[in-house]
Amino acid sequence: MANNIPFQPMGPTVKIFAATANTEGNVVAINAVSPCQQFWVINPDKNDPVFVAYGDTDQITATIPDGSAANVVAIAPYEAKVFTGPQVSSTKTVYARCIAPHNNATVYVCPGEGL
Repeated sequence: MANNIPFQPMGPTVKIFAATANTEGNVVAINAVSPCQQFWVINPDKNDPVFVAYGDTDQITATIPDGSAANVVAIAPYEAKVFTGPQVSSTKTVYARCIAPHNNATVYVCPGEGL
């Protein structure tokens, strides 16, 4: 459930990494101590966006939108966002991966609740 409170972490922060430009990064598993549906995501790169795909299986594809629809969340350069996604808990895993137009793209994701 989304709350109108400051973001409250409810699980460990994970790092998603894509070493090569325009190539999908590793798939990471995200779990939380208690059930939640929001994710705090930060793109520490100061120049380029990162695109994050997420889902309830590890069979996810991250693509850079190129005029067609892409099932990703765009994170602008040097920005942190909170968005709502699939429910995650200690027994339910959410998976994520990223892609970016630059080398060594890194995104940090933390499950929780709040704005």
